[in-house]
Amino acid sequence: MEKQKIPGMNFLREWKNKIKEKIDAKIHAHREASDERMRSDEMMSLSAKLRSHITRARLRTILLICAGVLLMGAVVIYTQVRVFHSYKILSSTERSDDSATHYVRLGKRTLKCNPNGVTCVNDSDAIQWNVTFTMQNPVTDICGKMVAVGDQRGQDVYIFDENGQVGHFQVEHTLMKIRVAAQGVVAAVLEDGEVTWVNVYDSQGSLLVEMRTSMSETGYPLDVDLSPDGQKMAVSYLTMDNSDIISKVAFYNFSSVGQNEAGNLVNEVEYTGSVVPQVSFLSGSYAVAVRDNGLTFFSGRQVPEQKTEITLGQEIISVFRSDDYVGIVTASDEEEQTHKYKMQLYRANGSKCGTRYFDMNYMDIAISGKKVLLYNDKNIVIYGTGGKKEAELTYESQILEMISAGGRRYDIITPDSTDRIKLR
Repeated sequence: MEKQKIPGMNFLREWKNKIKEKIDAKIHAHREASDERMRSDEMMSLSAKLRSHITRARLRTILLICAGVLLMGAVVIYTQVRVFHSYKILSSTERSDDSATHYVRLGKRTLKCNPNGVTCVNDSDAIQWNVTFTMQNPVTDICGKMVAVGDQRGQDVYIFDENGQVGHFQVEHTLMKIRVAAQGVVAAVLEDGEVTWVNVYDSQGSLLVEMRTSMSETGYPLDVDLSPDGQKMAVSYLTMDNSDIISKVAFYNFSSVGQNEAGNLVNEVEYTGSVVPQVSFLSGSYAVAVRDNGLTFFSGRQVPEQKTEITLGQEIISVFRSDDYVGIVTASDEEEQTHKYKMQLYRANGSKCGTRYFDMNYMDIAISGKKVLLYNDKNIVIYGTGGKKEAELTYESQILEMISAGGRRYDIITPDSTDRIKLR
């Protein structure tokens, strides 16, 4: 018997399938939306984590910068207030040289100069070279890495650099003063009875410039100096006009600039009633004349001109200088009566950079780099160029000489030894 089809069954089946498709579609859409929300949540979580990581990294960077600034500030403050009161002896070598030996620091080596010759040693006191001679009173001058040694009131002149002897010659008359330039050119003041000569030689003794002076003509040459390049020379003359003392500071230029000037004289400045015992070239285009009542600074690469004049109310006790600084010590002024001495330091251009009052009776004062060294036979005081005290200590042996060896290291020359110390 043939099966009968129920009316509307196909419609119900189709309707059921459509309902199922719609339900499946809604379930799929819900799953897609859920997955999208999950992905969005994950992206938001990742973005929040990234922002948090960046914020933490920035915070760490800021904290590190702040810590670095604080550390640098602490170091600066500590450096400003720190004063060394003790030292450590790094090495000590027994002295075998003459008691009259003078020490000159030349680069990383030291020259020991005495009437019997010059010996060069390294920082371990090992001899690098040695030159023997006989002098009554050796005097030295240094410029850059060149040293001149002359026999004051004799006639011998030797020129040295770090590697040994560069030249040797004899001057024509009695040697009074000697100055050397960085390439070995030498200026010498020579006496010959009533006449005094200011001569310039190359390192082998060839006469380059010969200047005859006398008290009645140019005046007596109290001091002379050469510029580092050897092209310029400064001379301080002393003369009399009736009962008046007159000092003249003369500048000579031996290059083409001075060829058209009489005697190569490019500038001359007079000071009535004042004595100028020292004249020096400084770094760059600067020079200074030390008067008995003050300082005069000059500037000019070819023709030095007077720029700054400083007049003091007290007598100058000491003068010390380097290529970059000029210092003077006087008695304390009326403004400061609680200390004995007043130290003033000037830059090469004449600007003032520091003043310091102190009481220590010193044997010598010198400047090395940015340190001012004062010492006597037992005590050492070191100031910065701004006037800050950086060290004050008592040494265990008698001090004959003190030389900077760089940084906080110093060579102390005693009667029995040469000591290398470090401040601490």
